Amino acid sequence: MNPREQKQMNDTLATLQQRGDIFTRNMLNSKLRVAQMQMALKEADALIVANRDKTKKKAIGLLNLHVLTPNDAYQRADGLNPTKLADINQKKLVANLEARLNKALIRHSETVNENNGIKHKVDKLRRKRLNDNFNRLSLEKKLRRLQELMDKVMETAAEASDQREKAAEAKNALLSVNIDEAAVFNEEYNDLGAYIDNQNELLEESIAKAAKAVKFDDSEEDYIDTRGALTVENEKEIKEKLLELDELKKKHIEDKKAAEAKINMYNQDFADLRAVSMLDDYDKIVAVFCKNEEETFSMFNFIQTVNQETDHILEQHARLEEEIMSYADDQKAKEQERKDIVESYDRQVKEAKEERERAIGLSSDEQKTVEKIAKKVQTLFYKIQCDQLLESGNKAGGKGTGAAISSESRLAVLSGQGVTENNILHFMGLIEERAVQIIGEYVRAESQGGGSKAGSRTGSRAGGGRRPSISHGPKDPSEIRNMPTALEIDSESEEEDDDKPKSIEYMRKTMQEKTLNASAGRGQGSRSKKNVRGKK
Repeated sequence: MNPREQKQMNDTLATLQQRGDIFTRNMLNSKLRVAQMQMALKEADALIVANRDKTKKKAIGLLNLHVLTPNDAYQRADGLNPTKLADINQKKLVANLEARLNKALIRHSETVNENNGIKHKVDKLRRKRLNDNFNRLSLEKKLRRLQELMDKVMETAAEASDQREKAAEAKNALLSVNIDEAAVFNEEYNDLGAYIDNQNELLEESIAKAAKAVKFDDSEEDYIDTRGALTVENEKEIKEKLLELDELKKKHIEDKKAAEAKINMYNQDFADLRAVSMLDDYDKIVAVFCKNEEETFSMFNFIQTVNQETDHILEQHARLEEEIMSYADDQKAKEQERKDIVESYDRQVKEAKEERERAIGLSSDEQKTVEKIAKKVQTLFYKIQCDQLLESGNKAGGKGTGAAISSESRLAVLSGQGVTENNILHFMGLIEERAVQIIGEYVRAESQGGGSKAGSRTGSRAGGGRRPSISHGPKDPSEIRNMPTALEIDSESEEEDDDKPKSIEYMRKTMQEKTLNASAGRGQGSRSKKNVRGKK
C-alpha cells in the first residue's frame, strides 16, 4: 500500500469516526429526550387521573346538590357515572369517525392507485416520446448527410450531364456538317466526273473532227464561229464552270482545313480524355462513360428513393405529432376531469367535516341539555320523594290491589343506574304519578277539612253522612296509580312524538297545564255526580 492510499484511508477513517461520534451524540440526546417525554407523559397521566377523580367528585356533588332527604341511601349518585357515560359517548363518536375515516382512506387509496397507474402510463409515453425524438433527430442527421451527399452527387451529375450534352451537340453538329459536306462533295465529284467524261468525249470528237478536217481540206463549207467541235459560247461556259470549280475547290480546301482543324481539336480532346481516363481504346472509354452514366442514373434513383423515404418519414412524424397532440389533449382533459373529481371529493370531505362538526356541536348541546334535564329530573324525583311512591306501590302490590308502577319503571329505579337518556321518561312518569298523588291527597285533605267545619250545618240534610270529596277521586291512594295519568292521556292523543329535548321552563309549563287539566276534569266529574244525586 502506497502512502497516498494510506493517507486516503486515514482520512476516510477519520471522517467515519467523526460521523460515528455525531450519531452517538444524537442517539444519547434522543434517549434523554425519550426519557424526559416518558416522565412528562407519566406526570400528565397522573394529572389526568387526579383531574378525572376530582371532576367525578364534583359531578356527584352537583347531582346530590338538591337532595333534601336525610336518608344516606338517597344521597348517593345511584350508580350514575358521568365520566363513564362521557367515555362511552366519546368511544361511539370515535368509532363512527374512525369508520368514516377508514372509508375516506379507502377512497383515497383507490384514487392514489388510479393516479399511480395514470402516472406510469404518462411516464411510459414520455419515455416513448423521448425515444421517438432521439430517433427523429438521428434520422434528421442522417437525412441531412444524405442530402448533402445527394447535392454533391447531383452537382457532379449535372456537370457531367452538361459536358455530355455539349459533347453530343458538338458531335451531332460535326456529323451533320460532315454529312452535308460529304453530300456536296459527292455531288460535285459526280458532276466533275460527268463533266470530265463529257470533255473527254468532246475532246475525242474534236480530235476526230480535226483529223477529218486535215484529211479533207478541200471541203467547201468553213464554219467561222466554231473552234474545233466547240463554239465560242461553249468555251465561255466552260471557262465560267472552271472558275466556279476553282472557287469551289478553294472552298473545299478551306472546308478541308477547317475539318482538319476540328479533327485535330477532337483528337486533342480525345487525347486529353484518354489521359484523364488512362485508357487508349475508344470502346473502353465509351464503356466507362456508359458505366458512369448508369452509376449516375442509379445514384439518381437512390436519391429519389431516399427522398421518398424521407417524405414518408416526415409524414409519419407529422402523424406522430398529431397523435401526441391528441394524446396530450386527452390527458389534459382526463387530468382536468380527475382534478374536478378530486375537488368534488374534497368539497364532499369538507362538507362532511363541517357536518360532523355541526353534528358534534349539536350532540354536545343536546347532551348538555339532556344532562341538565336529567339533573333536574333526578332532583325533582328525590325532592317530591317519588321513592315513597315506589314503597307504597310495593305495599299495595303486596295487598293485591295492583301495581301502578310499570315493571320497566321499577327496573329503572331498582337497577341503580340513575337518570339516563333511556329511562328519563320512566322517571318523569313516576314524577307525574307522584305529583298527581300529592294533588289528590291535598284535595282530599282540603275536602275533609271543609267537611268537618260544615258538618253541623249539613248533618240534617245529608242524613248525618260525610260530605263527598270535591275531587271525587278514589278513596284509596293506591287506586290513583291504576287511573290513567295526564301523561298517558296526552301520549295516547298524540300520534307523533318529538324527540328534541325541551327546556325546563317548557316542561314546567306543560306539567302545570296537565295538572290543571286533570284537576278540571275531576271537578267536572264531581259536579256531574252532585247533579245526579240532587235529582235523585
